[in-house]
Amino acid sequence: MQSTLALNIPHRSAALSRYRIAVLDILSGMAAFRIWGRLGWRDTKRRYRRTAFGPFWSTASLAIFVLTLGLVWSNLWDKDPKSYLPYLTSGMLCWVLFSAICSEACCSFYYTYEQLIKQLRISYTLLACATVWRNVIVFFHNMIIYVLVCLYAGVAVTAATPLVIPGFALMYLNALWVVMLLGAGCARYRDLQQLVGNLLQIALFLTPIFWSVDQLKGRAAVLAQFNPVYHVIALVREPLLGHAPAPLHWIAVVLITLAGWALTVAMLSKLRHRIVYWL
Repeated sequence: MQSTLALNIPHRSAALSRYRIAVLDILSGMAAFRIWGRLGWRDTKRRYRRTAFGPFWSTASLAIFVLTLGLVWSNLWDKDPKSYLPYLTSGMLCWVLFSAICSEACCSFYYTYEQLIKQLRISYTLLACATVWRNVIVFFHNMIIYVLVCLYAGVAVTAATPLVIPGFALMYLNALWVVMLLGAGCARYRDLQQLVGNLLQIALFLTPIFWSVDQLKGRAAVLAQFNPVYHVIALVREPLLGHAPAPLHWIAVVLITLAGWALTVAMLSKLRHRIVYWL
């Protein structure tokens, strides 16, 4: 019995030490906002170097896509463009942010920040924050489209509009653990990047972006509630439209956040020291 206890105590202390390192990586990475803020801003400037409009090119392409699709589909579904365009635009803004983060997360460790990881003992959470932040910068540029659509459609600011702040904060927190899991997974298995790209294409049509849940009937309406992306996007889209998100959206996103970060802590505690060898 004594020998068994003697063997288990070091094992438990080592496990606690790994979890402690994982938690410190997360907390220190989030706290270093000056570093990941400048890193994300530098990456944005480098990406659009020697261009006249910079990130506004993506804003212009998104504006053309939303305007064309909104006018065509509003006629197909016999909907008022002034009600459908704000819904479509707010949904596309959130979807473009989510899909861009997932796509860049796949190559964030093994390509974008490979040299930093190999040369410095750096927090992986810090790199995830930089990846999310540079996409948030583009998101703020794209918000110009929504402001113009609101002026056209007459979308009013209501008491529920400020709820976009906690909703966006929860989206940001979920984006961080998605970047860390996909970054580590794609560093180990490069084929995962192709799988994520294919899943994003399918998820675009399975998520209520172009259509609403009210248009579904029967089991399809129930199955739509099991789409986690739908709940995350709803927390941002509904306040932008002047509506308070349903309690189900808040509960679902909070549970998703807790589960995602628990999985991330477990991943970092077991695999953090191996990521550099996978690059």
